[in-house]
Order: sequence, then C-alpha cells, then structure tokens
Amino acid sequence: MRAYDLTEADNPWASAVLLHPHPDMGGDRYNNVVSALFEALPDAGVTALRFDFSSSDLETAASETVNALDLVTAPPRFLVGYSFGGGVAATIADDRIAGWYLIAPALTMFEPVIGDDPRPKGIVAAEHDHFFSPARLEVATTDWASTECSMVSGADHMFVGRTDELVKQCLDWLRPAAR
Repeated sequence: MRAYDLTEADNPWASAVLLHPHPDMGGDRYNNVVSALFEALPDAGVTALRFDFSSSDLETAASETVNALDLVTAPPRFLVGYSFGGGVAATIADDRIAGWYLIAPALTMFEPVIGDDPRPKGIVAAEHDHFFSPARLEVATTDWASTECSMVSGADHMFVGRTDELVKQCLDWLRPAAR
C-alpha cells in the first residue's frame, strides 16, 4: 500500500476504508467523492482511512485493501468503494468487514463474491451514470442478499456538485448498518 491518510473520529461508532476510482484513469485518494467522504465521516463519528492503490491489478488492490483494514481499529469496519474501488470492495469477504457501501461500483470489471453474504450492502447509483447506470447496477445486484439500492438524482458518474447528497446517503446507510 502506498501513502494513506487516517482521521480518527472522536468517540467513533464505526470505521470506513475508502477505495478510489481506477488508478490508470487518474483515480487516487484525493478524488472528489473520496475526499468528500473522508472530510465528512470523522465529524459524524466514523474513523476514515483513504489510501492510493499501487496498481490497477485486482489481486494487488484487494491485498492492499485487506491490509488497510488493520489500520482502522474502531469496529464495525466498512468498505466504502467508489467506481473501481467499489468493484474491488465487492471481491473482498474478509471477516472483519461489517458491510459494504458501493458507489457507482465497477461490478462488470470483476467477479463480485459478496452477493450471497448476509452482511449489509448498500449500492448507490448516479442517475445519469454513463458507465454503471442505475438499471445496470440493479440488474447486477438483484439476487444479492441484504442489499439496499439507492440513487443520487441529477448526478453523473463523477458526482460533481452532488457529493453532499452522496455523503448524506452514505451516513444514512451506515448508521443502521453499524448497529
């Protein structure tokens, strides 16, 4: 794992490892979606960790994600992945994970393994996503256990101008999932 940022929440009720978009397409831990979550979650009581994948290779990215779980100590621990990061998160069923929140996840790039897992999963789509439309994500996750799907209206895949709504939806999902 490359460089990372960790912000501990005061009296945390959960931890989140934030996973960024495709590194070969400019994705990194400073992405607008990851940054909005990283800035908001600790103030809401969720310890947040973000890091840069060292490679776009799935095995490497997944291994780095599993290693990152060691750096967040406040249970329950959640994976919150955006785009490529959401696809990576969907391939990891580590026992330390309490649930997954996948934002416009790249489910077609990888073979998800969490669909039958009884732990909670939140899938959020962007209304005007040209890569992973709400309909496409709903079809891909229709048989998944313990899965809630939602949408950010007016957003495209980059969520520009809509990260406030995305953060709100993430926190609204995390609170009951952490109980």
